[in-house]
Amino acid sequence: MKPLGLIFCLLIFVPAKAQTSVLKTADSLYNYGYYAKAITFYKQLENGSQYFEKVAKAYVLLGNYDQAILYYGKALLVNPNNALVKFEQSKLLFQTNQLNQAKGLLIELVETDPFNPNYQFNLGLTYNALGKEDVAQAYFNKVYQLDDTHQKAIYELAKFNLQKRAFIKVEDYVVKGLQSYANNRMLISLSAQNYYWQAAYHKSISQFLRLLDLGETTSFVYEKLGVCYTKVYNYSKAIKYLKLALATNPKDANIHYLLGLNYESIYEYQLAEEHVLEAIKIKDLPLDEAYRKLGVLYNLQDKRPEAIKAFTHAINENPKVESSYFFKAFTKLMYYTDMEEKSKAVDTFCKQFPNGKYSEILKLKLEELRSDKFQNKTE
Repeated sequence: MKPLGLIFCLLIFVPAKAQTSVLKTADSLYNYGYYAKAITFYKQLENGSQYFEKVAKAYVLLGNYDQAILYYGKALLVNPNNALVKFEQSKLLFQTNQLNQAKGLLIELVETDPFNPNYQFNLGLTYNALGKEDVAQAYFNKVYQLDDTHQKAIYELAKFNLQKRAFIKVEDYVVKGLQSYANNRMLISLSAQNYYWQAAYHKSISQFLRLLDLGETTSFVYEKLGVCYTKVYNYSKAIKYLKLALATNPKDANIHYLLGLNYESIYEYQLAEEHVLEAIKIKDLPLDEAYRKLGVLYNLQDKRPEAIKAFTHAINENPKVESSYFFKAFTKLMYYTDMEEKSKAVDTFCKQFPNGKYSEILKLKLEELRSDKFQNKTE
């Protein structure tokens, strides 16, 4: 071979060998998780357009979604029919809330392959995010027809029907889903909620307990168990689970209030009072209701002045609720010693609520107290 020809071959061979080394280094770095370094090597390749998809994936793993979208776009310019790249790009666009762009790519994929359930499912998710739930449900139904074991589609269908209180449909979907994946916690949760809204509390309890067995030890599960046990009058277990819920979420006013109700039911009035007061401090629920309950608890402990103050607070929070005025008037009947003051409390109530449902109760109680006083005098 002539020297000139040898030099030419060397010029071709050496860069090619160098490029192979760069690619091996890039792949090795990528495989071991050195994504930023891998990207720098991929970008050194002369035929780098073949590796745009790899660069995009590396950017995804680094959390740089803008660059990932850019390189997925470049990969699609090189190969517009690459369905895998198009699908990954659509998922990333969805994740970054670029919903219309994601929808466009997914529609293309569905038109190309209408029998792929994952294209249909992701398009359903996109329509959900766009606020078009009915369209989304149509796609989830298509997924279910293509693959009746598709857990995520079954969950979306069951969740939608639970929102609509279509209880039978919810149960049908849940049963079908659990046949192929018995420990699907999301479906078991929907089953528990489905029974809860039907007031089938014992069945709901069994499903929530199943969630606990699967490690779903959340405030939501504990609280719902507490409510269910309250509904079936098992106050000790209700308190147990409500306390567990409170341990995970100590500033939840509703849990404090529910604990107050349960402690009242087992005559632990001091503990009930403490939790209702805490609920009022947090102020995350209708305060007139909480103050009325607090007033009742004070009455049960013969704390009449405190009860009157609590009912006054309830009236100030919501002046339209008749029962607050009734409880306040009734407490005054029980607390005041002067009969004229008792009469004044009843008269004030009757003037405020001339057709009130509590007027007769107050009048009868006043007559009873007057009769008792008269009898004590004659004796």
